[in-house]
Amino acid sequence: MMLEIKNICVEFDRPILNEISFKAKEGQIIGLVGKSGAGKSTLLNVIAGQLGPQSGHLVLNGEELPDAKSMLIPGFEKIKLVSQDYNLDPYHTVEENIREAAISLPQEQKVKRTEQLLKLLKLREIRNVKANETSGGEQQRLSIARAIALKPDILLLDEPFSNLDSQLRALLFKHILKLRKEENLTIILVSHEGQDVLGLSDVIYFLNKGKLSSKKTPFNAYYQLGHLKNALLLGIVNQLSINDKKIRFRPDEYEISEQKGIALEFESSLFLGYYYLNYFLGPCNETVILSSTTPYSKNFKIKILNKYQKKNI
Repeated sequence: MMLEIKNICVEFDRPILNEISFKAKEGQIIGLVGKSGAGKSTLLNVIAGQLGPQSGHLVLNGEELPDAKSMLIPGFEKIKLVSQDYNLDPYHTVEENIREAAISLPQEQKVKRTEQLLKLLKLREIRNVKANETSGGEQQRLSIARAIALKPDILLLDEPFSNLDSQLRALLFKHILKLRKEENLTIILVSHEGQDVLGLSDVIYFLNKGKLSSKKTPFNAYYQLGHLKNALLLGIVNQLSINDKKIRFRPDEYEISEQKGIALEFESSLFLGYYYLNYFLGPCNETVILSSTTPYSKNFKIKILNKYQKKNI
């Protein structure tokens, strides 16, 4: 399976997407990261066949897909979108919601597929609970179950982690990876919180003002800091002025130096469970944040380790 997005342009009262092109291979998880309003949801709606672009087209397995504007019923059979509102039948049970989504299957297959999805997405214990009485995490999983009931090739997830606490996000990470393996799904997920997609994605793209970045591995996306706005979407970036040059580095890209190095003045340490964030002032009073497994409490010097370029500064 191969999905090709080719030169997609969308305009409303202003340009939203500008010449968007990329490829999604079978079994791949692709992360799209961008601020709110960057065009992420619009792009997913185009890929799902819910919105027709002004120009550009989609190609699935070598065949060009029809424009959404030309279809009586929008949407592609092999591409399913899980939107932020979940699109559930609130007064039907969890099991009924899944069965409704699989309604076109013969009765025996429908029953089998419903049981398979209840098990796969850990919904069996609440199968008889109405959808509007389930938790946010359960509703998210139920929405995914409905989307894949008829075995699409591609699953689109729009901000899937936005309403979940850290425990539920971690569980959803597990379910998404299991889905990819057991259903052989290609998954495209978007988020304004880049760290949510960092560990899940095989490749990452940044969407910024309607334009798509080049393809990046998660490692390069995190440690390549040339585009500051994109880098900040994935977490903290330190920035120091050294010899009239701006040096950027992540909180873990350093080592303590006994002699030569950049002198830092300790301010405070913040406990965040399994690690600490330590706050310092740099040579020009810049705030510097360093991560560590134990708290710091004094001034010291550091060498900056640039993991992307594999060199010390």
